[in-house]
Amino acid sequence: MNRVLDFMGKDHDRLDKIFKEFKKIKNKDFDKVKSLFSQFKTGLQRHIVWEEEILFILFEERTGLVDGGPTEVMRMEHRQIKKFLHEIHEKIERQDTQTDNLEYGLVEVLTNHNYKEENILYPWIDKELNEEEINDAFKKMSNLPSEKYENCCE
Repeated sequence: MNRVLDFMGKDHDRLDKIFKEFKKIKNKDFDKVKSLFSQFKTGLQRHIVWEEEILFILFEERTGLVDGGPTEVMRMEHRQIKKFLHEIHEKIERQDTQTDNLEYGLVEVLTNHNYKEENILYPWIDKELNEEEINDAFKKMSNLPSEKYENCCE
């Protein structure tokens, strides 16, 4: 059986790798920096849409945990993540790679956020949903229109 934890955890790892590469070369090759940040930002935005529009809704419907539940906390953290992404994006658009403080804040939020997802929320979703429901969620995720998350670095 495919598990949400495995799939989403691999996406976290993929995004982490892109972000580390961005940080490593950000003062060396601006065109590559812009491309890497675009991949990271759109990938993370897609990940968030997968959660908020598909996985969290299924979880909330199944458990009844909406207000004050774990997905409410995750959505609040998503807003923080999007704010950091936007602020870094704005600097990159101005060809300003002095983003260390913003990167630090983003990594701090993401580290705690991903830990909670991978150790609490995703296993809980896997426990609540059956194989058919998880496969249906994956189909919806793969058919998600790109205009819901692709807006970066034009």
